[in-house]
Amino acid sequence: MTTERHLGTDILFDEEGDLAVSRTGDLVLAVGRDCLLQDIRDRLGTLPGDLYAHPDWGCGIGRLLGAPDTPLNRALAVRYIRHALESEPRVEDNTITITPLIFAPEEKRFAIRFTPVGGAIPESFVWGFGLSDLSSLTPEAGSRRPEPGYRRPASGIR
Repeated sequence: MTTERHLGTDILFDEEGDLAVSRTGDLVLAVGRDCLLQDIRDRLGTLPGDLYAHPDWGCGIGRLLGAPDTPLNRALAVRYIRHALESEPRVEDNTITITPLIFAPEEKRFAIRFTPVGGAIPESFVWGFGLSDLSSLTPEAGSRRPEPGYRRPASGIR
């Protein structure tokens, strides 16, 4: 079994953004790809300038909520996501693909695929935001599943 600890270790957050706690009361850790996906979800859902100490960290796509479906707005959305993923040092830049799935003024959804640095297996997920929710990650059909007993956030990484 290979480890992907080089992709990071962090405290796991649940679907509400609260600390994930195990049945024994310990904090749950996100390790490897789980940590990377949690960080990507946070990066995509954060506007640049929202973090005082890191003003360039984040993704400007939230500014497009309410924007109409035009070729220019779709291209801008893809560029915002691509820039955020290219800013993530644990993602191989030349492996990123982004496909708009839903681009209504009240909701945006994208299929995102990339390969983590040092990994052979690409990661695929659907990410979006809208008036009904702030953001979520859901797996694409055929994506890998966690090991038995490992709990992930319900509306976050699956």
